[in-house]
Amino acid sequence: MKSNASVSVIIPAAGSSSRFKSSSRGKVQSKIYETISGEPLIARSIRVFASHPRISEIIVALPKGGEKEFKRLIMPHFTSEKPIHLVRGGATRAASVQNALKRVSKKSVYVCVHDAARPFLEKKWIELLLGSLNGFDGAVLGKAAVSTIKKVNEHTGCVEETLDRKELFEAETPQLLKKDALIRAYQTLGKNAFQLTDDSSLVERSGGKIKTVLHTGTNSKITTHEDLELARKLTNPNSSLRFGLGSDGHALVPGRIFYLGGVKLKASFGPLGHSDGDPLLHAITDGVLGALGLGDIGDFFSDQNSRWRGMRSHVFLNHALKLASKKGYQPFQIDATVFLDEPKLGAVKEKIRSSIAKHSFLSLDRVNIKAKTLEGFRAQANRKSVSCEALVVLEPISK
Repeated sequence: MKSNASVSVIIPAAGSSSRFKSSSRGKVQSKIYETISGEPLIARSIRVFASHPRISEIIVALPKGGEKEFKRLIMPHFTSEKPIHLVRGGATRAASVQNALKRVSKKSVYVCVHDAARPFLEKKWIELLLGSLNGFDGAVLGKAAVSTIKKVNEHTGCVEETLDRKELFEAETPQLLKKDALIRAYQTLGKNAFQLTDDSSLVERSGGKIKTVLHTGTNSKITTHEDLELARKLTNPNSSLRFGLGSDGHALVPGRIFYLGGVKLKASFGPLGHSDGDPLLHAITDGVLGALGLGDIGDFFSDQNSRWRGMRSHVFLNHALKLASKKGYQPFQIDATVFLDEPKLGAVKEKIRSSIAKHSFLSLDRVNIKAKTLEGFRAQANRKSVSCEALVVLEPISK
């Protein structure tokens, strides 16, 4: 991707919010104006896009007559030097995106389409997409499928096929697409374009190449009122619980000891790293620090400091837990996932779980470890790798 190429953002927000309204009590406005921590859903995403240097403009597709309400409810929430254009949306998502596409600046080479109801956008995800377009017509943010997916006959309800999840990808937004490729897709597909619900699908159907980009973190879409209430609980600064998401990954190389969750695995290879490279303890440590709002493990234990060379990772976790204690918090629950092809973890998963419980001062029923085999899906540059994700919940220490 050209390093100086400008990007226009399109946010289709002309939907009726029918599922959200049907799950709510009484009359509600469009869900994009509902708030999390006092900030409307759509404003949270606009703020992140407006702060990115590569974004040149933001175009929002609204329902007929929605401009006045948008200006009253959204514009006061931020000051942006980037132009924000409001256009009339269409009857479908694809129609709204097409209307917005007509308003995109001629100088823009790419368009980035994002759901108005995904309020947890992170700046680093934009960077991931920007760095993934070489040789592709678009890049889609999402996650590898971890649930077992079955194809069902829509008339009988019978299972027709169990799909191979190694070949499945859960597409989310933002989606970064070449502007010319998207315009060409609408021209090629004609009326069929308006039946598709995923923007990258248009480019796919017209022969374009789409890159999948994995991310970590929360990118939930607010569809029902229950989704909104959960999002508010997760982000409420006055909540008695604190939540932190941690992730870590390492290439696997010969000659390294493979520590996972403080347990030494039987393998002739291990994670490459400055310390012992334990990705599970690193992810949990990051989760603790995230819940406290204290940055990440690198802020405390730099890989540029020789003091930490070869250090066992429970030292890092112990330090993070001491910081939590000083702030009046202690671990309440840990749920972690390990993505690894080899070695298999079935025989040692409970041992790892017990080790995590011990190092976190938790009872065993408060710790859950999941192991997923993705057949090299997360490997980079043809090297085997291991990655871990952890949700850490902290609770106030009882006085």
